[in-house]
Amino acid sequence: MTWKDSYRGWVIELIPSSQGYLFKCWIPDAQVGISNNYIYPSPIDAIKAARKRVRLESASLVLIQFINEYHQSGNLSIKEHLALTNSIFDFTASASQS
Repeated sequence: MTWKDSYRGWVIELIPSSQGYLFKCWIPDAQVGISNNYIYPSPIDAIKAARKRVRLESASLVLIQFINEYHQSGNLSIKEHLALTNSIFDFTASASQS
């Protein structure tokens, strides 16, 4: 049996396995979904990890949207835009591993 809950506009789903619990998170009506495919020993551990990941992804999406708008208004060069966006992607990937 799976468990679903909403957190900061995302749906968090816990999926039990024989070894523990995995999580999937997504924004309803959007093509944004995340999972780290890590098996957590308890539902509480999986929920904590999922909520941390939602906070991280939400912050990244907002920052990238801001950078895109700033670039479109002519306040950032394409080089600056790409450097900032890549930095956010790199940080998100790194932070989601811990």
